[in-house]
Amino acid sequence: MIIAIDADSKDTAAADHLLYDLIDQIGIRAQPVVALTHTVSGGDRPHVAVSLTSAADLADSIREVVADRNVGLAITRPGASEPELAGPSRLVRGAYVAAVEAALGTTGRVVRWPGHEQAHGVLPAAELRTRCGIDDLEGIGGVPVEDDTLVDTLDFLRPVRRDGRLVLQVQPAAGDLLIPFELQHQQKCCADH
Repeated sequence: MIIAIDADSKDTAAADHLLYDLIDQIGIRAQPVVALTHTVSGGDRPHVAVSLTSAADLADSIREVVADRNVGLAITRPGASEPELAGPSRLVRGAYVAAVEAALGTTGRVVRWPGHEQAHGVLPAAELRTRCGIDDLEGIGGVPVEDDTLVDTLDFLRPVRRDGRLVLQVQPAAGDLLIPFELQHQQKCCADH
């Protein structure tokens, strides 16, 4: 089952917060869930929607949590011919886009997946892939990533989904280490202007 929600989140930090809030409120911390953020373009400005994919039926719990919020919902169930849609049309569109992207596995920024809880400390690339469920590590700018290359997870990984695979983008850091390209506390470009 895929449940996509467009709460008109202005950025990935707000979308991450929404995902963590949903996971906490419906009590699915121990269940295998894939949680993604999806950039929604069009309309008056780009924003970020989210999706949760799980074998468990989370629809009623999610509906209950978001009942008093202004959100768009798209719920797809295995074998259903059409998704269930609810909410304001401008947000339903974003939720639908997120649901389709989650179903196809073509794109999305991955916030939670089976293996995410193992992403701590400095690990060789091969162990990071095996232990944490990452399919590929991609060095930004052509930086080589060998099986024995050390990656400092900084205890925060945000792989992207590409062609159904989880790809972690990494960049060089001090001490011959690689670190994730997306850092937990990003400084916005031109923040001091």
